[in-house]
Amino acid sequence: MAEKHDSTVISDDMEFKGTLESDHGVTVEGKFSGTLIARGRVQIVSGAMVEANVSARELDLEGALQGNVLHADTVVLHPTAKLTGDVHCAQLEIQRGAKLTGTTVMK
Repeated sequence: MAEKHDSTVISDDMEFKGTLESDHGVTVEGKFSGTLIARGRVQIVSGAMVEANVSARELDLEGALQGNVLHADTVVLHPTAKLTGDVHCAQLEIQRGAKLTGTTVMK
């Protein structure tokens, strides 16, 4: 019987193109392009490259994201984060060194 995972991982040796929907969390360590929808936490680690529109309960960004955050309760941009796109969220934390190019709408 297969082991049940609560998170989907796109490892650093993977490249994913398309639409990914998950009822849990998603961790991107490699390259992703398309649409990313998660009902849990999305973590984009340092060195990861994402070109996508993202919807998630939480977005934890350490790597690069080019695209819009269509919906998130919480967005955290760590010092190594680079986000180019618009952000729609309830809470936003931008740590020193993080780069954000775009507009922000907080609800």
